[in-house]
Amino acid sequence: MLNARGVFAVTLLALVVGHAACASDPASNGDPAKSACQNGVRDEGESGVDCGGACGKCPGEPCTGGADCGSGSCENNVCQEPTGPGEGPPSATDGKKNNDETDVDCGGPNAPACADGKSCAVDKDCATGWCKPEENKCVAPRNDDGVKNGTETDVDCGGESGKKCDEGLACLADTDCNGACNYADKCVDVKSCKPHFGGDTCGGKPLHPGEQGDMSATATNESCCRTLPVTGYTDPKNPGKTVFVDKYEVTAGRVRAFVAAIATANNGQPDIKAWVTANKPPIWSDDWSLFMPSGNNAASVTVPRQPTNPPQAQPWNRNVGADFVFGGPLYIYVHGHNCANAVGDYGFPTFWYPDAVLTARGEAARPAGFDGAGGMIPAQEALDVKSMTCIPSALLAAFCHWDGGQLATDEVLDFITNTPANVGNAAGCGSRCAPINDVHQSSDSGNAGNRYNFPFYPNGVTNDGSPRIATPGRIVGDVVRINAGDEPWMDLHGNVHEIVLDMTGATFTGNFGLKYRGIGYSSARAGGNNGPPAKFLNPEYKAGYSGGRCMRWK
Repeated sequence: MLNARGVFAVTLLALVVGHAACASDPASNGDPAKSACQNGVRDEGESGVDCGGACGKCPGEPCTGGADCGSGSCENNVCQEPTGPGEGPPSATDGKKNNDETDVDCGGPNAPACADGKSCAVDKDCATGWCKPEENKCVAPRNDDGVKNGTETDVDCGGESGKKCDEGLACLADTDCNGACNYADKCVDVKSCKPHFGGDTCGGKPLHPGEQGDMSATATNESCCRTLPVTGYTDPKNPGKTVFVDKYEVTAGRVRAFVAAIATANNGQPDIKAWVTANKPPIWSDDWSLFMPSGNNAASVTVPRQPTNPPQAQPWNRNVGADFVFGGPLYIYVHGHNCANAVGDYGFPTFWYPDAVLTARGEAARPAGFDGAGGMIPAQEALDVKSMTCIPSALLAAFCHWDGGQLATDEVLDFITNTPANVGNAAGCGSRCAPINDVHQSSDSGNAGNRYNFPFYPNGVTNDGSPRIATPGRIVGDVVRINAGDEPWMDLHGNVHEIVLDMTGATFTGNFGLKYRGIGYSSARAGGNNGPPAKFLNPEYKAGYSGGRCMRWK
């Protein structure tokens, strides 16, 4: 018979042995508390067998999830009985609907997502990403079910749906769209209009106080890549297709998108020459490639025609790198406004360059503009929205090809304006053109016209004439329609002169042309026609008053 001291000794020995057993119990993983909560005995601190206290709530007690319950099973916010003597807590492989699962061994926070046809509560319960709400069943998304589900970026399109999204619908990448995905994650038809400034800033509505434009409450801006069908016109090179021509002149922001895209695909270098070689436009001469940039600061090339006035000794060298091609010295001499921002030169280039690039060219930095109401406009923002100037004719043709179209022809623009064929590259514009006093042009044209000047520069800035180039669509009276009531083309008669491909029916003559009446009108004509031949017929022609627009077929 053991005395009290002996009883105490035996009890202590038992506890030590029991603790050792718990610690070595494989089911406990060395955790005595876990073993105690699964031993089928109501231990000290438990309010029931293997429940209560540290072992979780007992069956019948309220819960919010399986983790609250000793059994591991919470259904309808009530803890359930254990799955059976000697068995572990519920799992995603026990063949039962428990542990917050929405169906047997799937759904909920503690089990894998369910296959189609299984019960669900929310989309994440389903492996294919859609819990059909009226049925609470997992259903595979389709691109015709009228619901944005799965990987779709908008209803029934984008992602891995197998269907591209139309213009204006939501996207995350260009691959989601029929066209491209813009800065606001919306699909646009044309990739050059992905950026904001110069991408969707066209139309009559001013962007800043003090700017000329449509001041009505209903005025809006729209995509600068909007195109209009040329009703009644058949392109001789593309019979059977509807011809579309850009509503607006190409903006500097769209050209920036072109250069940036080529650079992104080529380790930061805008090798447009290599791109043209690999993606040659249908109308192209290999001689034009001389004026395509092969990088930001390409080696100088020897241009074939006199680039300056007065004449300089040959060879005539010019840098055609992307840091030079849209500004700086001309590649061929034309009388009138230049493309440099040197003090006293009063250049008109609208392509923005960083100060360091301009300084390296020996030019003055572009000043920040002001809106006339106390606000400042960053130079790049002010320039990217404007019509592109100082772009060589051949490079403008390359841009239109990259953008999914072609540089507009003289014949399609003459059809739109109803200009007689014998006008050619002369100043005249057809019977559908705007009245001369509604056209944006400079004073040396002999007519006052509709002057544009924005943004405003501080007194003393004499090196930058770009405020006189309008953002497309701001000159609300300069419109051309084929039929009364049609949506009009903007600035087709004025603003900048339109560079075109010179065609005779389906045959390209080998020359470029210059159409209609823009700023620097008399200077452009005097310099361009000074020859023979006319200077603007050549692929390297660029001037501060010349730009253009693209055409397409659908």
